[in-house]
Amino acid sequence: MDGPDTKVICVAAMDLFRQEGLRFTMQQLAQRLHISKKTLYTRYASKEELLLDMIDDAFGAIHARKRAILAENLPLEEKLRRVIIALPEEYAATNLCRLEELEEKFPAAAERVRLHLETGWEPTLALLEETRQAGLLRDVPFDILRTMITGSIEAFLRDESLTAQEYANALETMIDIFLEGVLER
Repeated sequence: MDGPDTKVICVAAMDLFRQEGLRFTMQQLAQRLHISKKTLYTRYASKEELLLDMIDDAFGAIHARKRAILAENLPLEEKLRRVIIALPEEYAATNLCRLEELEEKFPAAAERVRLHLETGWEPTLALLEETRQAGLLRDVPFDILRTMITGSIEAFLRDESLTAQEYANALETMIDIFLEGVLER
């Protein structure tokens, strides 16, 4: 098959997404890749199909970042902080997935974001257990903690007023509250 592979297309699409948000068009993407729109549609039957791949790619990078953090020689508390709010550098300047707009225009893509937020927790849960076993974490139900973290992240993704930097700051504040609490000590 002629033309760029799906990885190249996803990278170019993510770049357009950074600039245009979901307003980018398949025509703009084809022009950026120096291919015809017809060739692009041989790889992706629709923009939503492309978005699904972009979402999978983004979350794949997040999971790779988490694995790298887990492999680092860091104190358990620092690993936990970094793993929960892991966002690869290439996505730090991106409003990764605006759920409100996705739900409205691309419901399958919004559902894919939710699926990714709710799955892949095994390494984080293992780290939580290790942190608890080390006596650094109270005995709290991990399913409730996971729901709280996932719900917070989803709420931040719904907030269209947050810039990418404000999103990163919100994640930092969230993890500080989770790990340090709200009471003065």
